[in-house]
Amino acid sequence: MPFFPKRVRAPDFPANGIWLNVNQPLDLATLRGQVVLLDFWTYCCINCLHVLPDLHALETQFQGQLAVIGVHSPKFEEEKNPERVALALKRYEIHHPVFHDPSMRLWQEYGIRAWPTLVLLDREGRVAFAVSGEGQREVLARAIVQLLAEGADRSPSGTDLQKAWQQENRSLWFPTKMIWREGRLFVADTGHHRVVAIDPDGQMMAHWGGFEPGFADGDGAQARFREPRGLAWMNDTLWVADTANHALRSIDPSRDVIRTVFGDGVQSHRLLLPARPDSAHPTVRLNSPWDVARSKHGLYIAMAGCHQIWFVEPMKQEIRPYAGTGQEALTDGGLAEATFAQPSGLCCTPDGLIYVADSESSSIRRIDPDRGVVSTLIGRGLFDFGDRDGGIRFARLQHPLAVTWRDGKIWVADTYNSKIKILDPDEGKITTFEMDIELNEPEGILDTPIGLFVADTNQHRILLIDPDQWSAQVFHG
Repeated sequence: MPFFPKRVRAPDFPANGIWLNVNQPLDLATLRGQVVLLDFWTYCCINCLHVLPDLHALETQFQGQLAVIGVHSPKFEEEKNPERVALALKRYEIHHPVFHDPSMRLWQEYGIRAWPTLVLLDREGRVAFAVSGEGQREVLARAIVQLLAEGADRSPSGTDLQKAWQQENRSLWFPTKMIWREGRLFVADTGHHRVVAIDPDGQMMAHWGGFEPGFADGDGAQARFREPRGLAWMNDTLWVADTANHALRSIDPSRDVIRTVFGDGVQSHRLLLPARPDSAHPTVRLNSPWDVARSKHGLYIAMAGCHQIWFVEPMKQEIRPYAGTGQEALTDGGLAEATFAQPSGLCCTPDGLIYVADSESSSIRRIDPDRGVVSTLIGRGLFDFGDRDGGIRFARLQHPLAVTWRDGKIWVADTYNSKIKILDPDEGKITTFEMDIELNEPEGILDTPIGLFVADTNQHRILLIDPDQWSAQVFHG
């Protein structure tokens, strides 16, 4: 077990800092007697989100002996806003205390280099152990057992750290992706862990899944999802990217049946590469599928957790990696050489091109399946972001999560700028769609015969935009 050979006193939380999910500020003196697990994270990061189930499991396993505290260390400018962080805690159902550190002071004092990093403090408040990356639950559990044994004769303080928040009574809760079919808008009601259908008058007609997360097939009432997002229609079937279940599910509305097509509820830690002979397999595990888009050939999947684009052939019941090496970066080139950074939004054009909202690189990418080439329209790298219109060479976005195609242009949900942008590939420029309704981190955008729908995620509503009149109205929520 790689404990630090010499333990030093842990840096304390700065006074007058911003605390969330707790009634009063904490300090290491208050926590003395317990083993403390510090989770250095930021809410944009898919790897940080993958750690959350492990944190919950460790809290349960060592209840009363372990204090889990998140140290929110923001990457993007938007993530420095404590109100946005508070909403992220609700969205991801995080109940442990969180210290918001927009200046990255603790990050620097602890010498952190990557998200996520987990640091264990012993009962005396000294730094004892640290590990980076996801999938560290068993390693942390063994370290915690050893640290508890060191102070077995000392009773933990038992301080009640948590302040539970209640989910608000809303029709939608953090809605994200959408799809249109025969006069109905289907919405991933992500915070409610379900999929809903809304008629043209904005009235909810049906839903599949329940308010509690789970992983179960069956009819609309029995089935359970966990943070569903991407939606696509194909062969009279509604396909669902069931993100936190690491699965691709299908809904047959005519028979009210939900089934799992790919994935088993367990996150894959195995990296598969495009064009490998063993890459197409019906039982392969998935890694946080975030969006799904239909083409004439099949379905494309934005596999955010492994930074790749995958492809599904429904008739063959096969799924395989299509583009991306799995490295988190921004590199153009052939399908097997290009890299992505947490791809989170997809759309397919009538002529077969695929556009990708590559969130962690704040970029818009284009895939040409005929040529087998990936190119970048807007974006420079993992830490190049902003809010700048104009020529695509100089334009900047901030963590976009959705794209849609309309009349030769790509409409972008520029999520962390809380704006809608219009990208014209032919003219090589991007502009902001000005409207009199304020957005809050929109995560979905969809072109339909009656207008553009926008999932105004943090305000729990769906907007309908008339692009010709440059107007917007609340459609539902």
